[in-house]
Amino acid sequence: MNFYKNNEMVPMTRRYPDLKDKVKKRDNKISIQLIRAWDVERDAEKVLKIFLQNIDKLSSYRYWELLRSVWIICGTVENAQFFSSLMKSNKPNRHYFSTPEEHEFLRSLPDQMDVYRACNSPQDGGISWTLDYDYACKYAKDFQKNMVLNNKINKSEVFAYINRNNESEILIL
Repeated sequence: MNFYKNNEMVPMTRRYPDLKDKVKKRDNKISIQLIRAWDVERDAEKVLKIFLQNIDKLSSYRYWELLRSVWIICGTVENAQFFSSLMKSNKPNRHYFSTPEEHEFLRSLPDQMDVYRACNSPQDGGISWTLDYDYACKYAKDFQKNMVLNNKINKSEVFAYINRNNESEILIL
């Protein structure tokens, strides 16, 4: 099993909010800039810069969708607290951060669950955990992490569930 295969296909439903054409065009222009910065230039710093320069121009729907993509591309333990502050935004339509399938899966989880995190220190400040113990162990081995933490959390502590590349990622802010 290849745990880290880029762009692995997972089922997802696209959503199309009812926005004015002017807003759609502006959102799309910013999205295209981000896509070009990553897919063509492979420049994560540029992706983050474009997103931050355009936060106030994005519709709330696109803010959350793009924040998810920017987190996936740029999120690290070093900038986790910065991303946490972006994820705590009071912008409406927060549910657009996750796909409908991910949101439904999160709702189906029990009120308490075990999560795992590969790291070098229990106090590393990371916000990314996984529901999959085997994935955490494989990640620890592949990225030279010296421990896998286990934590029992309440579902109410979870910001989002992301299943990109079948990582079963849980974000805890």
